[in-house]
Amino acid sequence: MKTNKMSVIIGIISLFWLIIAIPGNANPVKKTIHSGGFEREYKVYIPQNQLYDKANGILVCLHGFGRTMDDFFDQYDITAIADFLNMVIVAPQALPEQDSHVYDVTSILISLLPDTEISLHSVWGCGLSVRVLFIDEELNKDVDDVTFIDAMIDEVIAEYALSDENIFVLGTSMGGYMTYQYALQKGERLSGIIPIAGSFGLSIKGIDHATKLPVCDFHSLTDEVVPYTGSQTQSGITVSLAKPKEDVINFWRQINSTGDPVKEQVNYYPSTNGITVDKITYPEQDNEVIHYQITGAPHSYFFKKDNGDCMDHAEEIIKFISSHHAVLSHNTPILKEQQSFFYPNPVFDKIYFSTPNGIISIYDISGRMLLTQSFTDGQTNLSLLKPGMYFIRIQSGNTIQVSKLIKR
Repeated sequence: MKTNKMSVIIGIISLFWLIIAIPGNANPVKKTIHSGGFEREYKVYIPQNQLYDKANGILVCLHGFGRTMDDFFDQYDITAIADFLNMVIVAPQALPEQDSHVYDVTSILISLLPDTEISLHSVWGCGLSVRVLFIDEELNKDVDDVTFIDAMIDEVIAEYALSDENIFVLGTSMGGYMTYQYALQKGERLSGIIPIAGSFGLSIKGIDHATKLPVCDFHSLTDEVVPYTGSQTQSGITVSLAKPKEDVINFWRQINSTGDPVKEQVNYYPSTNGITVDKITYPEQDNEVIHYQITGAPHSYFFKKDNGDCMDHAEEIIKFISSHHAVLSHNTPILKEQQSFFYPNPVFDKIYFSTPNGIISIYDISGRMLLTQSFTDGQTNLSLLKPGMYFIRIQSGNTIQVSKLIKR
């Protein structure tokens, strides 16, 4: 019996749409877990990396006050970092404030400071206390978010058959507070933390439990939401929100037994906006403390080299994770593979290949193609490529190889 070609085509198209509509193919995918009497939500993103068959780490991403777990996919594009490093992203959702009394106090605070915006629909139990005049309230003080995050990590490790190594936590704003809170109580299972515009809450717990841990902290001296000094004055009223950042850095210096600071003014890219960054590194063989002290940036500013910034947040995060990742920080098979078909890496101008001719394509860490060109005589010149981190795809005949490239 003859088959109608149009029916076959329609059938193939229907099958295609059925496949991409299957919920299991979503990336990221939303999941739930019961913890502390609540049904909690989180999203999991599986890295898209052709170099590996399986992810080799977890990056827990904690959103800010009043924000959502979608921020890291919609606003910060952390998936590009995950793809580059081949790490699973796990982004949990904070609960609304659970204490009705806090809502009443918030109304009083807003009446005292009418320019203040306070949203309590997503609040981490991270020891963040607000102290102003007669008010001293800790947010979600009875919510055990440390246990929730711990259980979530365990569930992801089990479901995706991941190693319990190479677990990093990154948090923005109140998520930075939560990053520090989790690290103090569960630091022994982490490979490093990356707080961005966060600090120690005034009621933070677990100070005496802290263990050595690599720290990469970003904070602006001109942060108008989480003040660098820990407090700020509005309409003549002083509001205390955190411990001074200097105290936080000194705490980790003492825990990690670091050496004397090394200060570097960051000028990785030509700056066009006047925002400056000093990178202060407190060295220790395995547990360094890095503090990016920023001047001129507001609270929620995320550095991108394409915006005329002197650095790129994503690249600095990649550098930190790579140097403390049990796979990436050693001479791994992937690094050996790189050397087998091109060198040098990092590259300054000329790059050499193990094959005499072919085609190269360069992509940025978000997967956007920047250039494609053929090469002969086993070499080409990349001097016009801006400094940064990239993917390089090399095709010679039917052979295709993909790897990471650093341009100096």
